[in-house]
Amino acid sequence: MKIKKALVTGGTSGIGLAICDELLLMGVEVYSVSRNPKKIKPRTNFHPLSLDLSDLNAVSNFGDKFIEQYGTPDLLINNAGYGAFYEWKEFPRDEIEKQISVLFTAPILLCKSFAPEMENLEDASIVNITSLATLYPLPYMPLYNSCKSGLSSFTQSMMLEYKTLKWIDFRLGDIRTSFNNSAPKQSEESQSDSMKCAWTQIEKQLNESPLPQVAAKQILRSLKKCKDGTIYGGGFFQARLAPFFESLITSQMVSKILKFRYGL
Repeated sequence: MKIKKALVTGGTSGIGLAICDELLLMGVEVYSVSRNPKKIKPRTNFHPLSLDLSDLNAVSNFGDKFIEQYGTPDLLINNAGYGAFYEWKEFPRDEIEKQISVLFTAPILLCKSFAPEMENLEDASIVNITSLATLYPLPYMPLYNSCKSGLSSFTQSMMLEYKTLKWIDFRLGDIRTSFNNSAPKQSEESQSDSMKCAWTQIEKQLNESPLPQVAAKQILRSLKKCKDGTIYGGGFFQARLAPFFESLITSQMVSKILKFRYGL
């Protein structure tokens, strides 16, 4: 696949920035959207653009404006996202709405804007970065799990509908980013012992996980090989062994394993 123009959401830090760096090394014209594009200085072939993915009206209007001004990208990577860590009874209403907007509705709206135009290109791909949490949900992060699972299912549906446009459901495991530091959380004094135990394990997993560059290289390697479909990424255990084990055991067994792992 010869990528000429790419649009990446959340491209100013973490996995998104690593993806942009890899694309730039390939000579691709890269457009990155985020709430704070000024966080990173413009570089040759790198164009940071402002877009708040929680503002769905702005997201709806973005696609047409982008195509009119910059043309149709031959690669769209929906990467931006964040988690929120709360007991369900304490989960804030505004966080429920924001998580659904950023993690699920906004990527779908971007696909709605770009997919019909990208289908007309000779070779184009859309990568929706979902999560291993579709198989192994994270405790106290129900909206993150649900939205990533919904985006995964949406991507599977698009694979059936489109003939030439390639779709990748990239189910990513833990990657060492600032994801946990930026996650809205229930106040520590109001957390139960099981919540604190679960968060300790979530932190441990993140700190022991691969760097963002690993995920970026895995995504670009899949694109270079013209792969589509469901692809797992991250460290060896999460990318290779965890999906295999899930296919061999029952959902009840998965639940027992997760409760044991997170001290629930």
